[in-house]
Formats: sequence, structure tokens, C-alpha cells
Amino acid sequence: MWYKGKRLLLTTLAAGLLYTTTAFAANVQMDLFYNGAHHAYNAKEIAIVIDGESYTDPNMPAVSIDGRTMLPMRGICEELGCTVTWNEAARQVYAVSDTHTVVFQIDSKTGYKNGEAFTMDVAPMIINDRTMLPVRALATALDIDVTWDDPNRTVYIGEAPSTGGSTDGSTGSNTGTNTGGSTGSNTGGSTGTNTGTSTATTGKVSSVTVPTSKTATQNFVITTTGTFNRCEEVYVSDNKVVLDFYGATNGLSANITATNSPFVTAIRTAQHTADNGETYTRVVFDLTGKMEYKVTPNAAKNQVTLAFEQVEIKSITSSHSGSTETVTINASGATGATVTTMQDPYRTVIDMPGVKADDIDEIINTDGLEYVSEVRTGWMNGTTFRVVVEANDLTQMTWKEENGKLAVTIQKSTLENLSYDDSTDTLTLKKVETINTGSIKHNDAYLDGYYELTLPGDYSDVYGYGTLNVNTDQIKSFTISTTGGNTVIRFNQNIISAYTIKDTGSAYEITAKNPQQVYDKVLLLDAGHGGNDPGTSGNGLTEKTMNLTMVLKVKSYVESNSNIKVYLTRDDDSRPANADRAKTANQIADLMVSIHMNAGTASASGTETLYAAHSNDGNGTLTSLQAAQAVQSRLPSALSTTNRGVKSRPDLLILNSTTVPAILIETCFLSNPGDALKISQATYQEAAAKAIGDGIIYAMSNYKLR
Repeated sequence: MWYKGKRLLLTTLAAGLLYTTTAFAANVQMDLFYNGAHHAYNAKEIAIVIDGESYTDPNMPAVSIDGRTMLPMRGICEELGCTVTWNEAARQVYAVSDTHTVVFQIDSKTGYKNGEAFTMDVAPMIINDRTMLPVRALATALDIDVTWDDPNRTVYIGEAPSTGGSTDGSTGSNTGTNTGGSTGSNTGGSTGTNTGTSTATTGKVSSVTVPTSKTATQNFVITTTGTFNRCEEVYVSDNKVVLDFYGATNGLSANITATNSPFVTAIRTAQHTADNGETYTRVVFDLTGKMEYKVTPNAAKNQVTLAFEQVEIKSITSSHSGSTETVTINASGATGATVTTMQDPYRTVIDMPGVKADDIDEIINTDGLEYVSEVRTGWMNGTTFRVVVEANDLTQMTWKEENGKLAVTIQKSTLENLSYDDSTDTLTLKKVETINTGSIKHNDAYLDGYYELTLPGDYSDVYGYGTLNVNTDQIKSFTISTTGGNTVIRFNQNIISAYTIKDTGSAYEITAKNPQQVYDKVLLLDAGHGGNDPGTSGNGLTEKTMNLTMVLKVKSYVESNSNIKVYLTRDDDSRPANADRAKTANQIADLMVSIHMNAGTASASGTETLYAAHSNDGNGTLTSLQAAQAVQSRLPSALSTTNRGVKSRPDLLILNSTTVPAILIETCFLSNPGDALKISQATYQEAAAKAIGDGIIYAMSNYKLR
């Protein structure tokens, strides 16, 4: 038995699982990261019920991705009585019970159940660092009965209610209106009424007619050769319009950039297959921002018109109340605005493409405002209306748009006698009082996203207190506060930074820099896995714990025996996304070293170092191969393990997503009793750390780094 009781084979899920009307469910709004990019997600909640009991995954909800319902694997499988493990090197996830062993390979449609291969129509994915399985794959692999309840938008796993579920592939009734336009609210993401599903392909999306110019009426007409079964609108984010043409293949190019529109930046298309086998073509309109529009299919089901309404800017007003000032742009609807905050001078720039603004003055009256120095308007390229709100440096500007009003709020800061140059990321403190810069204490809490400087004394009367948002590539904001009689300056970082302090005579300049601008050699050490991803295990040892143990020992050895600046991707039981680990290496490091433990049969043993060739190899600087050879030539002898050599592994994200030299060390096999016994002992750990450290020091000292 798989769990609790007998389970039946997969029952067919409805295509309506994806985009259906839900009377009671809330919207799920979140940022999804997969396939190397961020995706705004906003869709009706999909509920999960396991054997009659509601299940909510604490880390990740069920989501719909490109026509597929994806379920969080680990939580559901563990709820079903399975043990779930992850193999980072192979990018495989295992679900094991007393009677089943199921293996899924990320991005592969082939899985294995008790050693027998089975094929999925959609591959498992990593979404927000979670393994997500399509519903059909989950049911096939686990031999369980899965039922879809359309009215309540619920997946029943195991026992299902006797009525309300769909097991025959029909979508049931689906009604909805425009999710982003002016004609109604989102009630399901469909542009019409769907009373059944036909899987037959009857047409081809053949053309998209765009406006004649950026100043012409902004209507887009999508035409099919033959007919489509239905057109459904899918809400993804405010800056996209997504239309799915079911029963239609794709005859368009993947990307159309000549849109002749001031606010539609591109049109993208792709062909997909729904869970029930139905073909559909997705057409995505990328927008500068939220717009007013209407989607209208024709009666013949061979054409859909996407019509954007021209929004009129009616007035721009300002007000002052207490320590807050507001500049409000009053419009007839959503403006499609792009809003940017800039420094030198400090200003908020609002660009609204394609709007009408005939009666708006070039200079807006700001009488009575204390913090705002100027509000001016103008046209960019003849089609984009720009509003600039300029304010004093020591203010906070934020904005929001709703119900036809875009409001910029300006609040006075309690900071004083300072300025920030966003072009150099330099905070300048006027020398009102002398500061002993040699006594300033540094706290580099980069893993928590900040860097603190503690001044030797209380300077709150000089510089005040509070936070200033600067929003540069390196720095989000800085905060000045006073604790225990000392003033503390905290830089909240977008990327890891190093800081220099310069006394100019009249001021103190604190500059945030890339670590490579401050240190000759920068190393990033990565302890693989972590958090809810334990990695492999064997002979009483868990990989994530051993990886961290080794990384901390290597860090200590390198810092004690070289001038190399060392950063870590984690120093506790957390799990950074692999993409973020690689991104950090690319931003700051000269070399990245990721430490792992291996797994295999009980007889498999030894040490190997993995690398991937980079396109910039051969320019005279250190390569991944050279770094791998430097470590591999030392580590097996230090551990007295089998030398498995240096191996090319271009399939590993941590290696193929880096542009700087990067290696992954498989220290030994935890599945091998002899290897595991060695790495469990402090003596061998110290010997391994020394060998890895010596290899790193050799590579970074004997090869050019930049």
C-alpha cells in the first residue's frame, strides 16, 4: 500500500483545473521564480484535500503555470507517508515508502517507479526553490486517486466527496470577465462562457494586426485561420494581458516587437498542450503598466479584438498636511505608468504613454508645499506624458495608483547634515563634529542583507535619525539610529558590498563598493543544500550539515593562511536558491567553491571535483578547470579516499550559471561506510579543510584573477 489505504490509478483531470470560476477561493498573489526569471502570479487559490482533510503547504501553494497545475511535492508526499530526499548533483528528488521508490528528474519527462520508467507530459520544475509536480505526474507515480472539484476549485487526493468532482475531463461551467480592463472585475479569468471542452484543433492563430502608429487608436486584432474553441484571459500581472486560444495552433513568430504602441512593448506567443490534451496558443501583450482595455471575441470565433482605452489626465493637484505632502495625478483610468525614483536632484519621474493631457500646465502650482521644490510636465517622443516631482534630498517619496489616481507621497525625513550620491554610492556626512574614523566599528552582516558602521559616540543631534531610500544597484536604503550611546549607520544592501571611509577635511565620505574594488582576491564558499533540502544522507550523516561543517573549516583555514577575502552563501541551516548563489558569485567573487557530499551504492567511494567550461576561458585568467585541478590534486590524499578525478559537469546550475571560475567538490560518499566514517571525524575534517584551502590559495595566488 502507498499510504493509509488502497489507492486507485489516476483519474482524468479537467482542463478547467487551470482557469475556472471560483466562488469562494481567495486570490494567490506572489512572485514566482522559475526558468531563471521572476514571474508575477495572481490567480484564484487552488485548495488541496488529502483523505478528507484540508492540506496547506507552509512553503508553497499549488499554482497554475502555462496551462499546468503544479503541486508542491515534498509536503504532499510526506503527508502521504513518504520520505523525500533531494540529490543536488543529479537534480533528482526521491519519494520512498515501504513499497514504492519513485524518482523524478527536474526538467525531465521521464520518471522511475520501482525501477520502471514512466513518461509524464510535463516535467517537474523548481519554482521558488521548491520541487513542483504536475498533478498527472503525482497521480501516476503514487498510484492514487485524484479528483477535481470545479465549483470549489479543489484537488482531492485520495478520498473525494461523492458529488461535485470531475472525473471525465469536462471543464464544467466557466464564466468570467475582463481581469484588467474597465468593463468589470476578475471572476475567473475567462473572456466568455465555457460550457464544455473540445480537444479538437480547428484553427491556427495566423496574425496580429497592430495599430498604424503610436498615436492611432490602440486596437489589436488577433485572427485565426479556421476557428478557435474558446478564448480565455489569464491574469498574470497588471503589466500583461494574456489570452489563450484553445483549439488553435500557433502560426505566429515567438516575439513581435513592432507593436506601433506607446505602452505595448512586445507581443509574445507560444503553443501549449493542456492537461486533457487540448492544444492552445498563448498570446501575451507586455505593457508598461496597468492599462484600461476590453477583450471582445467575434461570433464566428476566428477573431478577437483587444482594445485599449485612451486615458485622459484631468488634473494634477498638490496638498500639504503635517509632515506629509502629496502630488496627485487625476486620470480617467489606469495610466500604464512607469515610475522611477532618481537622485541628484532627488525626484520621482512618472511616464504615462499614450495618454491625453491637453489641459495640463507645464509647471504645476506648488504653493504651500515645503518639501516639494517643483512639479513639471512635458512630452517624451510626442507620445509619453512625463510628470517630474522634485523634492528635498532628505525626504521620502512613495507612490501608488488606484481608481484613476496616481499619488506621490512626500514625507519629511528626520535626517540632516548629510547627502547621498547615487552615482558613486557615497554617503557624505558634514563634519559638524569631529569623528575618530579609526574607532568606527564595522559589522558586515551580509548574509542578513546589511552592513553596519558604529560611530564612537552619540551623533543624533548632528545627523538625526531615520531611513532614506536610495534604491541603487548596490544599496536599497540606509538607516541612522543611536543605541547604547553610539550612533549606528546601517546600509541595507542589494548586493554584498565593502565600505571605505574618507575624511575630506569638511566631511566624511562613506562609499559602498564592490568587494573586488577593495580586496585583491575574493572567494565565495558555498555549503550545498540546507534548510528543507538536506541533500543526501547515509551512515548517520546528513549532507547539508557536513557541507556546512566543511565550509566553516575551510573559511577559517583560508583566512588564517592568506590575504583572501572570504564570503559565504550561508552560515546556518538555511537554503539560498542555487540561482542566487551563482548570481552572488558573478557579482563579487574571483572564485566560487561549492562543497558537497556524494551518494551512490554502498561500494561507491572516493573524491571528485566538478567544473564547467566558461565562454570567457582562455583570456589568461584562472579557469574553473585549473581551480578544480588544484583542489583535486590535494584532497584525495588528505582523506585517503579514491581519486575519482576532475569531471566536466556543464549540466549543474551552480556551475553553468556562473561567469567566474566555479567548482563543486564531492568530498566523499556518505553512502559508503568507510568514507562516511572518515568525514565524521574531526581529524579528517581538518585535513580535508587544509587540502581544499591549500588548493584554493594556490589557484588564487598562481593565476591571474582579473
